[in-house]
Amino acid sequence: MKQSIAYLLIAGLGASFVFAQPKPLRPLPPKEVAEEIKQALDAGKITKEEAKEKMEAAVANIEKPEVLSDDEKRSPKEFADKIQQSVKEGKLSQEEAKKKLGALRGEMEKKGEFKRPKRPVKPELSDAVKDSLAEIKADQKKLHESMKGKLAELGQSASKEEMREAIEAFKADNKDQFDAIKQAHEAIRESIESARPEKPERPELNAELKVKVEALKEKHKELHSARKELHEQLKEATKEEKEELIAEFKETNKAKHEEIKTQSKEIKEEIRELVETEATRTSDL
Repeated sequence: MKQSIAYLLIAGLGASFVFAQPKPLRPLPPKEVAEEIKQALDAGKITKEEAKEKMEAAVANIEKPEVLSDDEKRSPKEFADKIQQSVKEGKLSQEEAKKKLGALRGEMEKKGEFKRPKRPVKPELSDAVKDSLAEIKADQKKLHESMKGKLAELGQSASKEEMREAIEAFKADNKDQFDAIKQAHEAIRESIESARPEKPERPELNAELKVKVEALKEKHKELHSARKELHEQLKEATKEEKEELIAEFKETNKAKHEEIKTQSKEIKEEIRELVETEATRTSDL
């Protein structure tokens, strides 16, 4: 009983500690600005809502510390190439590198040295295409209902073979309609393809990232080969042997699988930070 009470007390203290964690402090406006707003509110010159808006505006206008030095702003491209090296040497954290790279790209964009391609807007379907799609759906539904009627005529005692023959006969009798629907689908697809804007050019990976991606692909191939070999072994194995082989495979390749998973995540993050824009995705891994 005493032990149970002790556990409850410890749990209560733990919960109190969790709920008692201080919330992050919100930024405050400059003291003199806050005082002016308070005086205006006390004098009845502004409402509480207006005072709140003025406080929020004052906080938003607080100047943020400069991320880049004057030299970095003058030659952003030159410094952007040095960021990753600084991270490797431990002179800069990943978080600091992300901020600097973002700021450097902003400066490079102003100078025309960095272009952020925009994701092309997906074209809206024209009224003609929408009408054609509606007609196709209506024709398909009509054929489907007609086929259901033919199958219903066979009765519930019909075998699978009889039903299959009835379906094939229906397709042959209505071949022209099926072909017309297929051609209409193809025409719509071609119309949509021709109206689709060109895809933006994907940024080129730097040499270092290319090496990492290729090394990761090789590890994927090794794991795939190991799985393929396991499947071959399982074909002629007994139930007990299969369980042993699978357990051995998992244990042998556990570290390799985790390594691939970790490296994939790291490389994707690097690609996003270095070359990926809103018009591209990390989809080549």
